[in-house]
Amino acid sequence: MDFKLTREQQDIRKAAREFAEGEFPEIAQVCDQEERYPRDLVKKASELGFIGLNLPEKYGGSGYGYLEKCIVSEEFWRVD
Repeated sequence: MDFKLTREQQDIRKAAREFAEGEFPEIAQVCDQEERYPRDLVKKASELGFIGLNLPEKYGGSGYGYLEKCIVSEEFWRVD
């Protein structure tokens, strides 16, 4: 059994990491201190397809599976 990520999954991981590294460091501490939710950041993530990854395209999602969703979550948590 091959447990390696596909090329597409590797690309998703790279994109999620780059997004998180570019956006999270400057806002994470502020959001924690002010106890606020960064709606503008969620909008950016949505525009890049990170929100609703595992939802079917016909419902506005990206049509990927739970593995891809987990890959993105791991990269987001890694930076946050």
